[in-house]
Amino acid sequence: MNRDPALYQSFVKQARKALSDHPQIKHEWSIDEDEDHCILDIPEMFDEGFAIKIEVNPDRITVIASGAHMTLNLNEYKNADELAAQALGLVRDLLSPGMRIRERLAGGIPYKWAFETYQNGRWLTMEWIGLIFWNYFGKRTEKIYQNKVLPARK
Repeated sequence: MNRDPALYQSFVKQARKALSDHPQIKHEWSIDEDEDHCILDIPEMFDEGFAIKIEVNPDRITVIASGAHMTLNLNEYKNADELAAQALGLVRDLLSPGMRIRERLAGGIPYKWAFETYQNGRWLTMEWIGLIFWNYFGKRTEKIYQNKVLPARK
């Protein structure tokens, strides 16, 4: 098992810098004693928004927003710094109106989520995540969640 703290160290350093530049972003850290794993929680800050959780392991970073999640693996990037920057870029966009979460419900219970990004005047789905078992016969509805803590990137 990989216990190299390089990704943890890079992420914490970059995230602390970014958060110090934006004091309006409420957050809480959970850092393991061996300093190779941490969780950064950013709570929901208003009704139509959503919470974001970032979990850093020695070989990957998982960004969780509502029921949606995206895992970025270290072996897909040049180094830990590049992966940490990519994950924080995703978090930055999730805190802005440039991204949103589309949630599908059946019988009032969420079963499917999408990361959506606004590009060239329209919403594009980046990725769908869903449950295997859900109430197929339940009435289907949809909700959109969007944060407006930071401005969208141009």
